[in-house]
Amino acid sequence: MSAKTRQTTRRAVVAGLALAPVAALPAFAGASPAPADPIFDAFAEFERMKASELAAWKAYNDLEESTASALEAAGIEPTQIFTHRRLETHHELGLMSDSEYAEASAALAGPESEHQAMWRAVEELTESSRVAAEALGEAEREFVTTAPTTRAGALQLLHHLAEFLSDDDVVNDRFLGDVAGDAIRNVIAVFESEALS
Repeated sequence: MSAKTRQTTRRAVVAGLALAPVAALPAFAGASPAPADPIFDAFAEFERMKASELAAWKAYNDLEESTASALEAAGIEPTQIFTHRRLETHHELGLMSDSEYAEASAALAGPESEHQAMWRAVEELTESSRVAAEALGEAEREFVTTAPTTRAGALQLLHHLAEFLSDDDVVNDRFLGDVAGDAIRNVIAVFESEALS
């Protein structure tokens, strides 16, 4: 799993915990139902995309591990398996000459081997996981740029931003990078204590 995948997955897990403190805020007696806040619809879509992305990466990881094990049992290194996609990548990166590329392309012109089919399936799940990660990023941006219209919505957004800013490499500032998320949490704590008093 790549560093980007680990980071995305970690962010997805902690962001999912952000709603709990807001949900715990008390309802005041006699209060009319809160008006709909568009940020909660945006947050729900973000949560759906997060679940979809996690499922996509899990499916990829499971298939990649089982395929690598099957190839190893057959005495084949995964790096020895060439598919059209891997061949193109190697050529684009300059890892093979034009003549080597032409020779390998000709070899791939025949029927696909069982091992090539297995690895192609892994590549297809890699692509679907990338698409799911892109959709998650877009949903998160939509959520963060939606203006809340209620106190609960504002607190939900603050919780999310605090977790986002607490990620290791989000804020590149040696004075504030490790405290930006805590600063937002301190603001949230004041709002929550006022709501309880």
